[in-house]
Amino acid sequence: MNDQSTVIKMLIEDFHATVLPAHLQRMLDRDLDLGTPLEPAPGNLVKVVVGMRRSGKTYRLFQQIRDLIASGISPDRICYFNFDDDRLRPFSADLVDKVIESFFELHPTSRSKGAYLFFDEIQEVPHWDIAARRIVDTEKATIYVTGSSSKMLSTDVATEFRGRSISYELLPFSFSEYARFHGIDCDGATTSHDKEQASLLKNACRHYLVQGGFPGVQQLSDNERVAALQSYAQFTVSRDVVERYGFSNAAYAQNLARISIASSGRDFSISKIDSLGKNAGYTPGRAKIAAMLDAFEDAHMLHQVYAFSHSSQKVRFGGFKLYSEDPGLFCALSPAPNDGLTRALETAVYLEMRRQASTRIGSIAMLKLKSGKEIDFIEGDEAFGVAYGLIQVSFNMRNEATRQREISALKEAMARFGREKGVIITLDEESRIAVDEGVIEVVPAWKWLLGDERL
Repeated sequence: MNDQSTVIKMLIEDFHATVLPAHLQRMLDRDLDLGTPLEPAPGNLVKVVVGMRRSGKTYRLFQQIRDLIASGISPDRICYFNFDDDRLRPFSADLVDKVIESFFELHPTSRSKGAYLFFDEIQEVPHWDIAARRIVDTEKATIYVTGSSSKMLSTDVATEFRGRSISYELLPFSFSEYARFHGIDCDGATTSHDKEQASLLKNACRHYLVQGGFPGVQQLSDNERVAALQSYAQFTVSRDVVERYGFSNAAYAQNLARISIASSGRDFSISKIDSLGKNAGYTPGRAKIAAMLDAFEDAHMLHQVYAFSHSSQKVRFGGFKLYSEDPGLFCALSPAPNDGLTRALETAVYLEMRRQASTRIGSIAMLKLKSGKEIDFIEGDEAFGVAYGLIQVSFNMRNEATRQREISALKEAMARFGREKGVIITLDEESRIAVDEGVIEVVPAWKWLLGDERL
């Protein structure tokens, strides 16, 4: 116990002395807005940041800490602690309490003045939410926590905090963040007539679809990047899926994760995966496959998208779509399919819609029309059958059959929902198509990904 207490105090003190200064110069400010920090007080709202491992949650906390210090808050009142540290294993249920008491021992006046607590990857600690609630109830504090599991978004957590928590999802770099990281000016780009800026952004967009937005791979070679992204996926499956959920066949879980991420943008059938497994001599069954997909989503590796429906029950055994957490992750785990860039583009569009979407559950869906045609994305209120935006994704529309397919599907959907606008996102084409229902905007991907008004 004494050894662990020594490690805890060392980690707390080392943060301000070495960790934060070492990273400040190479930090890119993320666009995720966590709001104005609350003054420390008992009963404060807890801010929870979730996302896949390596997506940048730690740096988003560093950004918040840097801004606090810049505003005049003494570092002695700020406690950052990363619970994903092997020196702390095995994790005990009282670890959070030990961290708090160690911090107050080191900085006693922060208890009365009020402390800013930043707990990174806190889901590693058993019953962390109970300990955090106790701190909320009894301490003069402002609390931020991060975790790699979307279970931290669940109603269970909300119940533990008695409604005093708000959750934020941090995805890997958006295209805007990617461009800024690589020194490309995005200001005014969507309305500017600067051809050089447009060319730089168009080229950057193509690279973004392949490289993706994980911060740690941005300056790696192609082979290093692919290897790193594959290792991210493997570690996430082993740590956040197999270990946490107790799946007995780790090899099958790893293989299913690879297949699922490589299926980004395609219809996915659990029944088909089950049949393929039976033919190969092993399958856990459809229910277990579905549970594994849910676990992958809990770990923020992928997202499940269903057909737009009034029903609260999502039927998925017959088919739905998966989208990777990042277009680069999809490319790294895919066997270079002919439609790879098309699906990477569709993945990037979905993720940007997710960044911009309201908190309404199921607000982004695919749409199956009576004619048999499909709309890639519909944003709307499924309960009331209302559509806010209709989007098709097509790498290009040089083929006349492709052009007519995308236009006719949008016309049918626009008529059904009384919308006067539809959008087709391509790699670099731009035009306006007048139709009886209104107008269809053909938008180059780089502009749409940077745009303020997308629908």
